[in-house]
Amino acid sequence: MMRVRVLVASLAVGSVATYDMGPTYGKDYSGMDYNVTVWNSGPDRAANNYEESAMECEGYCLIDPKCCAWTYCPPNSGDVGANDERCCLKESVPPTEASTGHWTGLPPRATDPTHTTVTATCVAKSPPSPYPGLNFTHPRIHQSPDCLHKEGWHDMAGALTYKGSHHAFQGCPASGGWSHSTSEDLVHWTNQGRGVHEIQESYEGMSSLVTPCSGFVTVDDNGVPCAGFRQCGSSQGTTGLNPAAHTWDVPMELRCAQNENLTQWSDPIWMYPVYYYRALPYDPVRPWKDYDGKWYSSWSTDGCNSTTKKVPCAAGGQLELLTSPVLRGAGTNWVQLDAMFTTNMTKSGAATAPGAITREFVTSGYFGGIPGDPDGGTTRVVTQNNAGPTFWVGKQANGSEFIPFWDKIGAVGHYDYGSLTMARTLGSDPNQVAVNGRRVLIGWIGGGSPASQSLARDLTLSAEYELLQQFVPELQMLRIPGSFSTVAVPTPAKAEAAAVATKGSLQLEVFASFTWTGPNPTKPFGVTVLGGAANLTVDCTADVASAPKAQGGCQVGVMKSSGPLMPIGTKTVTVHAFVDHSIVETIFNNRTAMVTYAVLQDETATSVALFGLDGLDGTVVTGQLTTWQLKEANNFGPQP
Repeated sequence: MMRVRVLVASLAVGSVATYDMGPTYGKDYSGMDYNVTVWNSGPDRAANNYEESAMECEGYCLIDPKCCAWTYCPPNSGDVGANDERCCLKESVPPTEASTGHWTGLPPRATDPTHTTVTATCVAKSPPSPYPGLNFTHPRIHQSPDCLHKEGWHDMAGALTYKGSHHAFQGCPASGGWSHSTSEDLVHWTNQGRGVHEIQESYEGMSSLVTPCSGFVTVDDNGVPCAGFRQCGSSQGTTGLNPAAHTWDVPMELRCAQNENLTQWSDPIWMYPVYYYRALPYDPVRPWKDYDGKWYSSWSTDGCNSTTKKVPCAAGGQLELLTSPVLRGAGTNWVQLDAMFTTNMTKSGAATAPGAITREFVTSGYFGGIPGDPDGGTTRVVTQNNAGPTFWVGKQANGSEFIPFWDKIGAVGHYDYGSLTMARTLGSDPNQVAVNGRRVLIGWIGGGSPASQSLARDLTLSAEYELLQQFVPELQMLRIPGSFSTVAVPTPAKAEAAAVATKGSLQLEVFASFTWTGPNPTKPFGVTVLGGAANLTVDCTADVASAPKAQGGCQVGVMKSSGPLMPIGTKTVTVHAFVDHSIVETIFNNRTAMVTYAVLQDETATSVALFGLDGLDGTVVTGQLTTWQLKEANNFGPQP
């Protein structure tokens, strides 16, 4: 029998309308979604407008303390296409109830007992935060959900490729969870709400109702994806385990997926307790099963917990290391080992920077099995983001210390010299350490507000263990047929031809190459885009060549960001860039990368040209410029 309810409206002067608690067919509390799950109900559930599936959607809302309203859209509702069946959980009670072929309702927590007043927990939050600035400055290729336009940290909290789908989770503390986007092609992304979100946690005396900190997503021995992290804050620690626990002493935890879309997650599953002399997010790397069949877990600290217990910490950042026979469930036994990696030093090109890291590592990553590895996949990489977005290529055996290749230029450095930070990897197998396969880097760009998700980059290793980066080839699907443009400058006499190489576009792929012989050019050269708003520059002038990073080579840069041209001493440069309105992502020689933001003065200022090739300094630099205008990929209207 159908349990359909209708809105009880005021019938006389002075009467008060009550909220429709549902389940009601033909209505929709629209908007405010934090979790949208795509369903595929069979025809056996079609009775009464798929009432059985609607009740299941209601059930998910009832058990989720964050859920304040729900809507179930039956198959063929007709509003978003053929595969339009979905269950939508909402973080507050939307202000209006629309008429449509959906089911909807409210849980008891949403209103007072008379159903006339929304509770404080479920009062409508502020509306989605739009991308600031004029419309022509807004990205159309980079994924940029509305919650990333609010202040706060937007680390790539977790990333995973699972059954062919790519999942990116970015922190959205102002919205109470991790923003979840999915893609089948690494180009077009779909918002899935914030399934990993704040809930009240009270394990062993702890008390915490905050956004989960940056963490990981892995897959357990049974093939179930699990998100892991610790709470970003708490008013009380796990005193039930340790009476002396500080307020910040809360355990590492898992929440495991309850559907194939990774939009519904279990209650917390406690991994192991964590204690430290000061409050830290602990930013764990993705746990992995190594060659010995054991699971390993590592998390971020500084190197002074057993010495000075204060910062600045002379030892620098540190990765702790634990091992267990299984990730979770029966047989779990996490045992702490010696620290996996401790250092205070970074590098940029040939220059070392001892003492650069004086606190904990931040949003650390760890992966191996990298394409191109001279050692067949056993080489591994640590990334973190204190003192810049940095990486170390090196070796680590099962449960042992990680040893970087300090002596190899390009094996230790920065994975970005601009705005990209807090990145993680995904691609092919969920085990990104001990199983060979594709490694794709995605991260946070833009700072606190507005932020976006970076374009995807393939990572490989050179024969000299350099970490190489290339934009994923899938981005080529955005090229608009007939928009190809190319110009070459083979001699200085023809350099003027480059002045108006192409009219360009606000959405543009740029590829340029330059070569020279003899001494380095004595004036900067490169590509200018967006009508001169951004120059992609190669600078080999004397002052640059004498800098420690380059040691006789060149520097490359875009606006205020710069880094060494690698390999040092090369006389060949490739420049690959994607222009997405105000965002410019550039990679020089597949090694030196930077994300920058241009100040656009006019939506018609889109020209692209080569510069600095007039030969007046006596150096002959040949150049070629190729461009493609690009289609839009993401951000087609308001998003959660």
